[in-house]
Amino acid sequence: MLEDHIRKVSFLELRQVCYDAFEVMSFLDSQQVDLIFLDIHMPQLSGMELAAMLPKAQRIIFTTAFSAYALEGYDYNALDYLLKPITFKRFMQAAEKARELLLPVKTAEMPENSADQASIIFIKSGKALLKMQYSQILYFEAFKEYVTVVHREGTAMIYKRMKQLEAQLPAFFVRIHNSYIINIHHVDKITDGRAILGSRELPVSSGYKDQLADVIAKMLL
Repeated sequence: MLEDHIRKVSFLELRQVCYDAFEVMSFLDSQQVDLIFLDIHMPQLSGMELAAMLPKAQRIIFTTAFSAYALEGYDYNALDYLLKPITFKRFMQAAEKARELLLPVKTAEMPENSADQASIIFIKSGKALLKMQYSQILYFEAFKEYVTVVHREGTAMIYKRMKQLEAQLPAFFVRIHNSYIINIHHVDKITDGRAILGSRELPVSSGYKDQLADVIAKMLL
């Protein structure tokens, strides 16, 4: 399952699959990796025991079928804790968290005139393909099975559900409502349960306010 999830994500590269802690240690003797998805239940040495032996700088995301280990996992400076069965959406949330930490320039900065290919997408709208930078997009609004892309030059309609879209977007796009995903870079003010982007006021629902608060907390002075 994890291998399948990893292969779907462009910024992840699968370097090795190990079936016990000794395989992991042997591999790390000669190789370095940015991130380890580490199962807590392994033969001979558990994932927790292995984590205690790894350098403190090693980034880890724990996986397990038992929620009781979650708090203990964070004692090992784990980036996240994935409870099985791991959905792709939940996996992407953890992967994006790792990308923000390991590649801050690529995720946090979107220069206006950047030629970086990672900042450019093509939006299929009808029979046309519209080339666009993420920095041009203000927000997405859901209409049943369609999503309206609201950008600086106008709007475009795409045939995609919000759940699918949310899993594909960079971390600075934040879901604030069943019907809205916003580009946090374009938010001017958040007040009274609303996100204000220029002349537009979008509702922040109770189900997503904590998610928005987590993102804002990282930028708060």
